[in-house]
Amino acid sequence: MKAQDSGGAYMDFSVIVPAFNEERRIAACLESIRAQRTRHSYEVIVSDSNSTDRTASIAASYADKLADRTASIAASYADKLVVCRERGTARARNEGARLACGDILAFIDSDTVIMPDYLDTVYETFRDKRTLAVSCAFKFTNRRPKLLAAEYATNAYYILRSLCGAATLPGFNVCIRRGAFERVGGFRLCHLEDLDMSIKLRQIGKTVYLSRRLAVTSSRRLEQDGIAGTLKYYMDLFEASQNRRLGFHVIKLKRSQYNDYVHRE
Repeated sequence: MKAQDSGGAYMDFSVIVPAFNEERRIAACLESIRAQRTRHSYEVIVSDSNSTDRTASIAASYADKLADRTASIAASYADKLVVCRERGTARARNEGARLACGDILAFIDSDTVIMPDYLDTVYETFRDKRTLAVSCAFKFTNRRPKLLAAEYATNAYYILRSLCGAATLPGFNVCIRRGAFERVGGFRLCHLEDLDMSIKLRQIGKTVYLSRRLAVTSSRRLEQDGIAGTLKYYMDLFEASQNRRLGFHVIKLKRSQYNDYVHRE
């Protein structure tokens, strides 16, 4: 059964944008959603984690801009802004999903922009009824050689995992069938919630990482921490959030540091 909005219209997609203090980046994200060349119906939901800057007001200003688009194409909109009392990316995604009307929940981070054919490309992949979730390959905003190398290596790794039936779906652009999302109980309130979601989804069905680079996302963590520091960050948090040992690791995070990472957003 298709999802239905309050006005009786069916939605193919709900594009959910979790945000916290992203006043410098969220406009570009929403503009890229506005620029989708598609006739599939979709709504846009910004789920703000009680930002202290202008993120929410910028998002609110885009509701009218996005709605104006219905005059020229068939896609329909029902744009929403929700402010979460508690911070955290997983909470924001789940709250947005709770209000969503779409058959497919497209989670796009507020520091990410998507190409104009993103929704159409994803929709074609979902024509295979076995497919429960899809992510697209990405580019980094910063085009420095070291970051290009990291971008290439990461995409290659994700594509290989997908071909082997064990796709990893990065949370900054991931689309999930509503039924599958509800079946696994949404995003777990932990750090690396996107990896946790990937594991749960591939246990119950097919997940896909597309090789087309249809998302451009911020490289700020790599720029701040470097490649080695970023690997350390994700390895340690994977062990803490999944309660699993990798068998090797660099300097471990203390438990208090892990808790800080989980709740600092």
